[in-house]
Amino acid sequence: MPTPARQQYLQIKSQYPDAILLYQVGDFYETFDEDAHIASRELQIVLTSRAYGEQERVPLAGIPLHALENYVGKLVQRGYKVAVCDQVGEVGKGVVERAVTRILTAGTLSEPNLLPARQNNYLIAITGGRAQTGLAAVDVSTGEFTVTWFTSDEMPVALEAEVQRLSPVECLLVEGANKEAYQFLAKTVTITHCPPYFFEQEAAQNRLCRHFGVQSLEAYGCAQAPRAIAAAGAIIGYLEKMNQALLSLLTGLRSYRTTSYMVLDAHTQRNLELLQGTRSGIVHGSLLSVLDRTITPMGARQLRKTITQPLLDLSQLEARLTGVEELYESPALRSRFSMSLQAFGDLERIAGRVRQGTAVRNEVVGLRDYLGLIPQLRELLLGCEARLLRELAEQLDPCPDVAELIGRALMRAGEEDEHGDDGRLIRPGFHAELDELFASIRGSRHWMLTLEARERERTGIKSLKVGFNKVVGYYIEVSKANMKLVPSDYMRKQTLVNAERFITPELKEHEARILSANERIEEVEKSVYVDVLRQLGVFYEQLMATAKAVAWVDVLLSLSEVAAHQGYVRPVVGHGRGLEIVGGRHPVVEYALDGDVFIPNDTMLDAEAGTRVLLLTGPNMAGKSTYLRQVALITLMAQIGSFVPARKVVLGLVDRIFTRVGAEDDIASGKSTFMVEMEETATILHHATHHSLIILDEIGRGTSTYDGLAIARAVVEHLHHTTGARTLFATHYHELSEMAEELPHLNVYTMAISDDEQGGIVFLHRVTPGSIGRSYGVHVAKLAGMPPGIVRRAEEVLQQLEQVTHSRELQTALVARESAISTMAPQKRNGRKIAERPERYAWQSEEAQYVAAMLEQGEMEPELDDIDVCAITPIDALNLLFLLQKKRNKR
Repeated sequence: MPTPARQQYLQIKSQYPDAILLYQVGDFYETFDEDAHIASRELQIVLTSRAYGEQERVPLAGIPLHALENYVGKLVQRGYKVAVCDQVGEVGKGVVERAVTRILTAGTLSEPNLLPARQNNYLIAITGGRAQTGLAAVDVSTGEFTVTWFTSDEMPVALEAEVQRLSPVECLLVEGANKEAYQFLAKTVTITHCPPYFFEQEAAQNRLCRHFGVQSLEAYGCAQAPRAIAAAGAIIGYLEKMNQALLSLLTGLRSYRTTSYMVLDAHTQRNLELLQGTRSGIVHGSLLSVLDRTITPMGARQLRKTITQPLLDLSQLEARLTGVEELYESPALRSRFSMSLQAFGDLERIAGRVRQGTAVRNEVVGLRDYLGLIPQLRELLLGCEARLLRELAEQLDPCPDVAELIGRALMRAGEEDEHGDDGRLIRPGFHAELDELFASIRGSRHWMLTLEARERERTGIKSLKVGFNKVVGYYIEVSKANMKLVPSDYMRKQTLVNAERFITPELKEHEARILSANERIEEVEKSVYVDVLRQLGVFYEQLMATAKAVAWVDVLLSLSEVAAHQGYVRPVVGHGRGLEIVGGRHPVVEYALDGDVFIPNDTMLDAEAGTRVLLLTGPNMAGKSTYLRQVALITLMAQIGSFVPARKVVLGLVDRIFTRVGAEDDIASGKSTFMVEMEETATILHHATHHSLIILDEIGRGTSTYDGLAIARAVVEHLHHTTGARTLFATHYHELSEMAEELPHLNVYTMAISDDEQGGIVFLHRVTPGSIGRSYGVHVAKLAGMPPGIVRRAEEVLQQLEQVTHSRELQTALVARESAISTMAPQKRNGRKIAERPERYAWQSEEAQYVAAMLEQGEMEPELDDIDVCAITPIDALNLLFLLQKKRNKR
């Protein structure tokens, strides 16, 4: 038969079967049964057991109360749901009453120690229908609550892209959702399945209306988006179940469409390494790592969102660029802004914790300090000329009522009042009862402070100590060696190994007075503090608007600092379809060079009148991929309002950037590298518009040479004739260079190289017109450290293959020419008609020039064995045959 304590635990655990229950027992949170095994394994704590009743022995693992946040954070980060069960009843009267006070999941954390300071912590919900799919997102630490939706035509690409942008930590799906439809969710996302009624449209709408206190959702812009309403309603329902206090942060709902910003699909976000390096998986090596010189946490979070939402509105973009330009041009102004922002903490999240009623004293007092900085920041902004900076000044509210209330109500930690009391939370004069309680024990506290000195003098025991702990209260401690000096009025209270603890009647009287008053003081202070937080919470929306404005000032300052230090220029952005980059540089690669010279390159694309497709050839390792990415990144930076790494940029607004750079297989779906490559390319061809920018690197390389070449050519032709978008197409199929003669809007460029003294090549990393005609793969293998024997053998095989290829080309050309001759006139030899040839030839090889000179000068006719066939192009070989025919006809 389980004990009463065990029965209580089992009853509470039955209500939260899918959570790890942290069950308070005194100064520890204990886990039992399977929860104990999980906690022991994940937290690396000792697994033991405890007897409940005569026969039952239960697995047990516990953590100290003071370490709760640290351990809970680890469990939540590993995808577990945690229910915190606290003692809420009086200890000492049977089984202590307990209740679950919090349920924590990855998406419902608001404790600052458990969250990354410089990025949002999103909980999302997704629900789909035939015609529409809804996506809602919330960050409970900042109160941000947004919703969007996608039509069937936009799915699944747009949904995957938006989820990639948000990088959520938890996703709500309906029970029984098709797992294959959500394979794009990263492994780091905790999937939580909710019952169908969470996503039922009418129930969700009622939930939202009840929460916001409205009759319809027209004002929130999503009334005609049923799936969006369902997703947002599911989040409200989930938070009601997890932690209702979090709902107080959700004061509004913002609807948006992803088509209002430049569309960046998931592949493009990863390929361009916007927020994290592809290899490292961290911020280092990303565009964010270059542009992030933000000072405040809320500024850092805003910059992440800015980078992934480039603007399509030209007026907004110009306003942002003008704001950056004014800061860029004045180092002194940037310095003043930096000094002002240095003193700011996380105003946004502190405001949220105040609203929840969970903020601690240091956070609230810090809030007052931050608000005290607002007037100075506002004055700096009002002194600027840029419209956006002046608008931000108007959005800054110093909230004087908030600062006044905090200053009047709370004392700083360690601050003494006029009476020398340093342990007070509530400032003297704010609450009459508290003042009376402190006054009532002020004499006793002073008596306690002087007791140790008096007793040492009275007893002659120099090592005598007066102390206090929660178990025995106040005491006088005397070592065993001085026991003979103990006065008769000392009453023994506790025996230690090397000392005895005593109490006196007078000490006991003062102790009772202090402890009784302290208990009441703690109770009253807690009540007053909660009421102060409630009053401050009324100003939540003003505080959040101010925090948002500070964040934007920080973002603009960061962009201007980067521009000044890296030598960026303001782009010229318009409505055309051109793209002119003079002296463009890759921002991340240049930053990583840390002062070394980056070779700049130009780009000229005009989809309306000039070049639509830029075909780029060249050796491996010559910088093709870097060049492609730098064009895309410069375009994206221009449209977030940043200055760009170039000498000059003139850009027509780009509605989408598509990239297909590299490819990996998808083993889970049974897709090969080539299949993944083809799917990505197909997505681009289906969704690109005239205003898009397309970056393609090595289309068709995942299959046989002829198949790959055919696909690559067909894709280029489609982009040239049909899509009409600005396109950069890098390839190792040098045969595609011939398309320039057929496609008027295609230009061919290559990565320049030169020979070194050892007979190798030097990569110049410069884009030049024309095509080299080979890839130098063996040379790159040598640079990579391939064993010399393998390199030599590869060179031999390559030479053999090239000889075979030249022979086949020559044979094919001769057959083709023979066929052409049979249909041409006018002269005959040996009964056959042969074609007239021009007197002069444009020789393509030195070998052919040498042989031709021998023939034309009437010297001895060369033997075929003396001619290096491998050094002659097919067209040169044909021309030499005609010269031979001509010479023989004259005999």
